Amino acid sequence: MTWWMQCRLRTKIFLVFSVIILLVLVLTLWITQLMVSRQVESVLKSELLVTERVFRRAMKVHSDHLLTQSELLASDFALKQVIATYDPSTLFPVAQNYRNRMGVDVLWVTDEKGMLLADSSGKFTAGKNLAIFPALSGAFAAEKPTAIFTEIEGTLVQITVVPVLAPGIIGFLLLGTHIGDAIAQQLGKETGSEISFLTAERLFASSWPLAQRHLLTESRRPTTEISQGVPGTPFLVRLQGERFLSLLVPIQAQITPPLHALVQRSYDAALAPLAALRWRLAGIGLAALLGALLLGGVLTASITSPIQTLVKGMQQVLQGNFNQRIPVNRQDEIGFLGVSFNEMVCGLEEREKLKYTFGRFVSKDVASAVLNDRIPLAGERREVTILFQDIRNFTTISERTDAAALVQILNQFFTEMVSAVEAEGGVVKQFTGDGVMALFGAPNSYPDSAARAVRAALGMVYRLESLNVRLRRPGIPDLRIGVGIHTGEVIAGLIGPDSRVEYAVIGDAVNLASRIEGLTKELQATILVTDETASRLGSGFTLGRTAIMAVKGKDKPVGVVEVLG
Repeated sequence: MTWWMQCRLRTKIFLVFSVIILLVLVLTLWITQLMVSRQVESVLKSELLVTERVFRRAMKVHSDHLLTQSELLASDFALKQVIATYDPSTLFPVAQNYRNRMGVDVLWVTDEKGMLLADSSGKFTAGKNLAIFPALSGAFAAEKPTAIFTEIEGTLVQITVVPVLAPGIIGFLLLGTHIGDAIAQQLGKETGSEISFLTAERLFASSWPLAQRHLLTESRRPTTEISQGVPGTPFLVRLQGERFLSLLVPIQAQITPPLHALVQRSYDAALAPLAALRWRLAGIGLAALLGALLLGGVLTASITSPIQTLVKGMQQVLQGNFNQRIPVNRQDEIGFLGVSFNEMVCGLEEREKLKYTFGRFVSKDVASAVLNDRIPLAGERREVTILFQDIRNFTTISERTDAAALVQILNQFFTEMVSAVEAEGGVVKQFTGDGVMALFGAPNSYPDSAARAVRAALGMVYRLESLNVRLRRPGIPDLRIGVGIHTGEVIAGLIGPDSRVEYAVIGDAVNLASRIEGLTKELQATILVTDETASRLGSGFTLGRTAIMAVKGKDKPVGVVEVLG
């Protein structure tokens, strides 16, 4: 989630766009495959049902053909005469001859009781009672042409039993075909399917190759379907990794358990065209995905490019460049955002100009405090350190200097004095002709306001030395200053009518600080502080002379201390 939050907007839009398209593509492929698979399965099931009908018809045609051959042969007069002899040695070569001519696997001749007279294959000997086979016994008892499926000596046969009349029954003629692999393969070719003859316990014949036939016997699904009695319903069987749609066709046979024909077609082979279709769809989808991603990239760029321009403009504004403007050439929400940004920057530029202009007439700290509503309208009592500075003998200097040069000197002088005050966090409250009044502790509070004020005074002296070197010219003496500092409680706030107010501090501490600056002339000192200020300086300053001085407006004298460094 952290990675996502740190991603660029363009990356987020592109990823979301890509994921949506990919999901739509995968969903389309899945739905297509599902629908086509169901369609193929439905068609395959229909074909299997058609195959079932074709199979049944083929088996019936084969049975009818066999029955017709049996009836024609039973009506042959010459055969009747031979049968009437009841001589096995005479009947055996005749049975072999007819069997070869008719192309059948079984040709048996019995007497009227079912006792075998001749077996064309020589498997059974004459005199064997065929009535011991239940299926044949029933056919003998019916005394009419009968076609049956049955198992004889482990072999599945389709056999017809036809009575031989002369005019009464003198025997029975039995013609049959072994239902083996050859029959299964022939039926498989006719139906286009794999055909197997089986019961729940045994596989009799199959069109499957011998190498694969064991897979069918290992799969218990067909026998399970037989045992559950649900033939006629297609089901899937997996053989060596390949799926086959299978259908069980019941066969009326004199066999227990019931006999079925298993008809199978490869489900995966039927779905092979779907795989090709899937690849085609995937190719088309990928092409569409690439096209959509390209389009999405263009769309994303059209959204994020102006936003990036806006971000760069905002970074310029944060660095203080309020001349920044962004071009707006669209009418949508982003265009509205650009217009709003330009309007905002215009407002910030006007505010900055106002603040700059305001700061030229008052301290920057005062201007900032007023603009940010940090000055209580009702005023407040607070302890501050007040600094008064004045130029010595300024009247003499002004008489010897023309007005333009004098203003230039004063501007350079005040630049250094203001820098010294502001370097310590002080506020230049006002210019007093040739001096400044500075506050430490208002409007911003400092616990070491006294130390800051003294360091500012020392800074003034240091800066004045460098300034005198730059201003030195014939006939003009070096500038000298006196600085008075006092710490006390004042009332600070915005004072004046609603049309014109200024930030001011009032109280006896202000007057006393001004008087201390005047005492520097009497004591010939550069920096004088009151005892209240000196007591807050600590050991980091070098102090000089001390004195108790009478101050105008004060009933009691005031202790002062000279600061040397």
